[in-house]
Amino acid sequence: MDKKTIFAISMVLLIFAIILVYEWGGAWRGYKTTIEQSEAITAELLKKQDIPLYMLVIVTIIDYIKHSWLCLVLAFLAAGALQEFVPKDKVIKILGSGRGFLPYALAGAGGPLLSMCSCSIIPIFGGLYKRGAGLGPALTFLLAAPAFNPAALLLTFALLGWKFMVARVVFAIGSGILVGYITERTMKGKISEPECIHIDTSAYKGTQEKTSYGQRIINMFLYSWEFVKLVLPLILVGVVLAGLIKAFVPAAFIIKYLGVGILPIMLASAIGVFMYAPSLVEAPLVKGLLETGMGTGASMAHLLTGPALSLPSILGVCKIVSPRVPLVYATLMWLCGVVAGLVFWFLVPVF
Repeated sequence: MDKKTIFAISMVLLIFAIILVYEWGGAWRGYKTTIEQSEAITAELLKKQDIPLYMLVIVTIIDYIKHSWLCLVLAFLAAGALQEFVPKDKVIKILGSGRGFLPYALAGAGGPLLSMCSCSIIPIFGGLYKRGAGLGPALTFLLAAPAFNPAALLLTFALLGWKFMVARVVFAIGSGILVGYITERTMKGKISEPECIHIDTSAYKGTQEKTSYGQRIINMFLYSWEFVKLVLPLILVGVVLAGLIKAFVPAAFIIKYLGVGILPIMLASAIGVFMYAPSLVEAPLVKGLLETGMGTGASMAHLLTGPALSLPSILGVCKIVSPRVPLVYATLMWLCGVVAGLVFWFLVPVF
């Protein structure tokens, strides 16, 4: 193994190691805080924001950036590292389409190790997809990673019990794989191949093999910046829209219609698809709603779709793939949420 290869592997491992340390450290701190303040967190999530509309947009963006900027920076750096340091043929070999079940299994099990939310995972999804990963495995990674967040699973166990936790694991992995596979089959031949991310290398000459270590690090930052320009604006638009929806939909409406039955399950799954909330808040939110009369089926539906999807993540993905792809996988995840809710309601009718 030559020095260039060792350097490339080291850079990728370093970026992802930093992500692991930061995300797991934050997840553990968030876990302890949420356990201690679950009732206050639930009340805050359901509280109506009584501020002027023009200020709501500004406050929503500032709040999102304040809580997520470092995670997003690391995610964009990881996407840049994938473009610069990971050979395309290696990505295709591991996560490429047409290789059976293995790429889906790897994507479904590997993503949760990063412990990232539905928005932060987008740049890494984009990095993998544009580097050769199949659409199906890449989508499985995108959906399973936040839904199968280990810290969130521990929180689910602590607040809701082992039945909710086990069901969440099964439904999260199963839905991620199923939705990724069906979406790829549905979109096969209907969307163009992903375009490579291009950067300006006119400032230096020579092949990649002759490029200096310093220049390759600069390339990584240039690739990261291209991903920032590609997806961040739409993520912020989605955050604002999600904030507006929260402002105009009163908590009383949510509590009133998220009871027991098929319609509450369908509604809870739909709210999870579009609603944006920070990581680790879905369990205390569901616990609070259960105490106000929410059914177990609606609870499971929201636990599945809420972490995996959000309006900001759906809009952000639209810049990486055809907008038809998020439309398909969001619809399929909503259906998976409904099915999961119905099954769990049958098995566990009472909390």
